[in-house]
Amino acid sequence: MKPGTFNQACYEVAKEIADVVINKQRDYGKDNILAFGEFGVLVRTNDKIARLKNLLNKEGVTEPRIDAWVDIIGYGIIALLLDRDWFGLELEEK
Repeated sequence: MKPGTFNQACYEVAKEIADVVINKQRDYGKDNILAFGEFGVLVRTNDKIARLKNLLNKEGVTEPRIDAWVDIIGYGIIALLLDRDWFGLELEEK
């Protein structure tokens, strides 16, 4: 269902990204990010940006492009969590 307002749209997208970040934290754990910290997040983000640049030159490629954007935004969230020293917090049970 299409959101009725810009505010609702922002919250819906933010929730989707949060769900992706949480699920990846469940799958990968926290050690891979904590090993290299914010610099590692920067490198991973740069990889996604390079991938996105490549995908933007191709027609008809939608899902991988959207996945790259989701990952970039997710890495932004992770960077903020690292900066606030919140990344190591325990996950809630499913």
